[in-house]
Amino acid sequence: MGTPDFGVPALQHLAKAGFPLVAVITRPDKPKGRGYQEAVSSVKQAALDLKVPLLQPPDVNQPAFLKELRGLGAEVIVVAAFGQILKPDLLQLPPLGCVNLHASLLPKYRGAAPIQWAIARGETETGVTVQKMAEQVDSGDILVQEKISINENETANQLYLRLSHLGGPALVAALEQLAERGLQAGVPQDEQQVTRAPRLAREDGRLDWNWQAEKIHNRVRGFNPWPGTFTEAQGERLKITETVRSKKQVAPDTPPGSILRVDNQTGWLVAAGGGTTICVLNVQCANAKEMSAQSFTCGYRIGVGGVLGLRRE
Repeated sequence: MGTPDFGVPALQHLAKAGFPLVAVITRPDKPKGRGYQEAVSSVKQAALDLKVPLLQPPDVNQPAFLKELRGLGAEVIVVAAFGQILKPDLLQLPPLGCVNLHASLLPKYRGAAPIQWAIARGETETGVTVQKMAEQVDSGDILVQEKISINENETANQLYLRLSHLGGPALVAALEQLAERGLQAGVPQDEQQVTRAPRLAREDGRLDWNWQAEKIHNRVRGFNPWPGTFTEAQGERLKITETVRSKKQVAPDTPPGSILRVDNQTGWLVAAGGGTTICVLNVQCANAKEMSAQSFTCGYRIGVGGVLGLRRE
């Protein structure tokens, strides 16, 4: 079961490893774009390419679909970014249960946005977990974990791609455990170590220049591409799309959000909390393409001495 491109490498890896796939289940096609044409999910296209039977139920928990699923005789259900909650009747249907590929090192970052929050909170390491699914989301016993480092300027989208390719080998190892040990496989999670990764909203992208520069940088890359991060410039909303760290310190009483320098190499040097600074490289205003901070200065006349984050009254 899967829908977006995160699940594609996992599906391809399972097929290549020789596991007999009785079906691929993905979400129904959705209208997309100005012409509202039916958009095929990445997992659906991969299933078609592999010539695996495809199912697209509106709700996998409906009794009629559970009956159809039971008739397939699957021993285990593998879930990778599917997009629907599996209820108890479905979780208990296959003899070996359901396993889920989650993009964090559980029990850290349970929830809908583990990649984004791991970066936004300054983690330097993450990975994938294959866990046995339970009624409480992301709480099941751990079968396999694989770790990778997070690069200092890596965005959520870049990390998403790397983690997706980490999932296939992890799932193969997990299924081999289940084949060998059955329902005894897996290690319980430490509930004392649980952290949350809640679903993101647009307002999560608002930057506060009173934060330390490191936190601002982590938010910008963690929430790229969605929901993005934004501030105000001359009273108008302005997206901050790319930043880099700066080692320069300024007087602690420097107003946060102050633009201290502008050049074509490091963009804006902006004061943040505690005397820290950050370089803003690229920005985007409403109804315009992304541009360098220096280009924005030339076109919109905000530069040294300007203050970001001041809202229009």
